[in-house]
Amino acid sequence: MRQRRACAAVLLLVGSGIGCNLSRSADNNTVTINSPPPQPSPVVIASPAPSALRASDLIETLRHSQGRYPYELKLMENKDLQSRVRKALGKDYAEMKADFDVQTPIEIDKDIFFTSGCEAHNCGNIYYLAIDLARDNINVIHVENERVTNYFEHGRIKLPEKFASQIPEISDESSPE
Repeated sequence: MRQRRACAAVLLLVGSGIGCNLSRSADNNTVTINSPPPQPSPVVIASPAPSALRASDLIETLRHSQGRYPYELKLMENKDLQSRVRKALGKDYAEMKADFDVQTPIEIDKDIFFTSGCEAHNCGNIYYLAIDLARDNINVIHVENERVTNYFEHGRIKLPEKFASQIPEISDESSPE
């Protein structure tokens, strides 16, 4: 029995040695070319100016927002819209952003985007946001205690009657154009 175990052990060792030699000889027959792996070459793609792309994306998003609420679109967090509204409102922007809590659904008529927002429990202080989608122009109308203040990005937007009728008489107290 011992002899059989010894014999089996010898056969196992010999078989292992032959197998290793076969794999070495197979490795010796392969030809390896040492060349660097292929590298993708950079491709430069011309793209539109970032601001043009962002403005276009914003307008396209707004075009398809009928019936949605500004908070659903995170409209007041949109960096492009923020910078433009901030420029139009100046120091009054922080108040508008803080008070734009209770919002109306977005309406679009004759390429004019229209919505409003007011401070919770105080809709005597309301901001109307109008955007001319065709001319890429923003207006904000702020009504507080029946006092109307207009803010224009590139001049006054002619509002469709259904929007204009929601706003108390627009006064002459306007931001410079």
